[in-house]
Amino acid sequence: MPSRRGIALFGARALAGTVVLAVAVLAVGAAAVVPWPTLEKAPASVLVSPVPTEQQRVCPGPLLTLAEDSSRAQAATSVGPADAAFGAHATSAGSDWIRPSSTELTAPDNAKSAADGAPRLLRVAVQGGATTAPLVAASQSQTATAESLAGLAVAACAEAVSDAWLVGGSTDVGRTSLVLLSNPSTVVATVDLTVYGEAGQVIAPGSTGILVQPGSQRIVSLAGLAPNLRTPVVHVASHGGQVAASLQQSIVRGIEPGGVDILGPSAGPGRTQRIAGLLVTNQAAAAATDSSGIADDIPSVRILVPGDTAATVQLGVVSESGQQVGIESDKGKPAGSSVQVEIQPGIGTDVPLAGLAPGAYSVELRSDQPIVAAAQAPSVGTAGKDFALFAASGTLADDFLVAVAPGPGPALHLVNTGDADATYTATPETGPPVMVTVPAGGSGTLPLAASARYRVSGGRTTLASVGYSGAGLVSSFTLSQAGPLAAPIQVYPH
Repeated sequence: MPSRRGIALFGARALAGTVVLAVAVLAVGAAAVVPWPTLEKAPASVLVSPVPTEQQRVCPGPLLTLAEDSSRAQAATSVGPADAAFGAHATSAGSDWIRPSSTELTAPDNAKSAADGAPRLLRVAVQGGATTAPLVAASQSQTATAESLAGLAVAACAEAVSDAWLVGGSTDVGRTSLVLLSNPSTVVATVDLTVYGEAGQVIAPGSTGILVQPGSQRIVSLAGLAPNLRTPVVHVASHGGQVAASLQQSIVRGIEPGGVDILGPSAGPGRTQRIAGLLVTNQAAAAATDSSGIADDIPSVRILVPGDTAATVQLGVVSESGQQVGIESDKGKPAGSSVQVEIQPGIGTDVPLAGLAPGAYSVELRSDQPIVAAAQAPSVGTAGKDFALFAASGTLADDFLVAVAPGPGPALHLVNTGDADATYTATPETGPPVMVTVPAGGSGTLPLAASARYRVSGGRTTLASVGYSGAGLVSSFTLSQAGPLAAPIQVYPH
């Protein structure tokens, strides 16, 4: 049995242990509350601000027709030269205009490029001491009058990119669509074309690994990849060198040419797509379809969901007077201020815009899934039949340039997507400026002079296109924000 002295010693030791444990707990708690001293050292790095490099634009080149000889059915031949207008301007207001340098790419797929010309490469160097790149704009135009190819085609001269969506064309009977791939870089571009249609994605042998040599253009017949498509959409993906991609479509109705146009890339996939300056030159018929789909005399919007989930799309059309326009989604359905359509994934779908009166319109599409879109509208007049393709465009965030290629009745179509009214001023290289005030969310038009160059100021969130219309001639091209050229880079040396 333990003695009283042993019990006392054990109690003392237990009490001491408890006190030590309590002190340790308090110390740990204090360490959690009181910040410990730290030693931090940022990794060595240097912020490098590159000098803006030269800007480049590529014009797609002359209109093309395929050989009538069945043994060379995919051989392309130009039908005359295209006219171009181009210019550049320093970013500061009041600065001088700059004339870009111009050279031609090689066009080995065009048998008449030596006579009619080839895609044109425009270069604008950064001026000495400048910290920002100049504004650049260029466009080309051509009116064809051949037996199998007739109409007006105007196109923007575009930057080369690694990813583009061409929302238009057809390889159905009487339709010809050519994909134009121009590589202005100094390295080979390897291009993959993904083609969608009314039955979904097309497995097209020969659509991948297309080599576009430096400083040259390849011409790819869409019918050679995907024949008998009514509603194609082409995704262009480039590796190595970047390419400027466009699509030429032409129509022959029986033995009569039904028009030609060149379509540039639409805005990339997004839940909201907008089209500025849809031109309707003739009263659109009320009947929306015929035996082959959308009737040729009906304006329409083509939509594709690139993802795997069906989309619900709300489509609205607004006139330049600001009025919501009644449209029909199907024959016999009452017109409404907008129409809701279900678009299945991977399927190119045309939505008719029946009953539109002559005029200029803006189109807005809101979707619960990312989509790409473009529109089409016909024209009939004394010059014959024609049509125009209208790509959806992104927002212009500041001043921009317009270079107006020759053609009938050019006009600048503006959509002010901001929340305040904007007064736009188009200042030409020579002559007095022209102005228009566009309400928030509204649209407006400025008349332009052919072959002129303008600097447009006053807007901060703007959609813009240049449209042409004459007696049976119609065409349009969108204006796009220039890509970033010289963002600062944080460099961490090893």
